[in-house]
Amino acid sequence: MKQSGEKVRKIYYWEFQYNELTMQVASSDIGAVRVRIRFTREDDFISELTALAPRAEFYKDFRPNEALVNVLEAYLKGDNPPMDLPWDVNTTSFRYEVWKGVCTIPYGETRNYKDVAFMVGVPKGARAVGQALNKNPLPILIPCHRVVSISGLGGFGAGIDVKRYLLSLEQGDLPARLSQK
Repeated sequence: MKQSGEKVRKIYYWEFQYNELTMQVASSDIGAVRVRIRFTREDDFISELTALAPRAEFYKDFRPNEALVNVLEAYLKGDNPPMDLPWDVNTTSFRYEVWKGVCTIPYGETRNYKDVAFMVGVPKGARAVGQALNKNPLPILIPCHRVVSISGLGGFGAGIDVKRYLLSLEQGDLPARLSQK
């Protein structure tokens, strides 16, 4: 329940298709709140947003998401646009440091979880880095797909096929769908 004088957080969401990907995005007046990427459309985006911000009001609106959509579309076309949009996320200081560290990984390159742990000053924290990346609400803006395990691709919240797709895209191999194993 809203307290008298309490400002209600407004979150604006939008969905768009790019090739075979469904992109669901959300922004506030402060910045990007959530990006979700899937090969299949899922209807639970509002439920997910409500869990992130239970006291917020939600509006389907393109305009507050226009800059975010433009950056994501440019990226998915194979460009390397600046990922300098503001974030509106609530997180721990450790996750924030991991996410900021991952943002320094150059386009088209990868690092492993241990590398990122060293970057954020926790040399034995590879597992903690993986857990922080698992909570990333802004894939692509926070390019956690560029972090791989020593023995393979590692995990990815949007699924390993999407991670493979994004990594191939950055290598200049604009893939059809990469779900073929």
